[in-house]
Amino acid sequence: MPEKSAVMTNYAASAITTMAGLTFNQWVALGGLLIGVATFLVNWFYKQKHLELSREQIKQQNGASNDEQPNTPNH
Repeated sequence: MPEKSAVMTNYAASAITTMAGLTFNQWVALGGLLIGVATFLVNWFYKQKHLELSREQIKQQNGASNDEQPNTPNH
């Protein structure tokens, strides 16, 4: 198990070194990128929910209109 501890220490040191080496402009750019990705994901999620609700509503409307129409045989 000492190897696992050494690997985690190396990863942590690399992450800290990388983050310490970023300038303010790079931090702002990274933050903007993360906000953009988060916005995309939230919009996609709610568009999918809206699409599901719209499909259910259309199915319900089609089901109700089919029930109201008399059954006529198609020749």
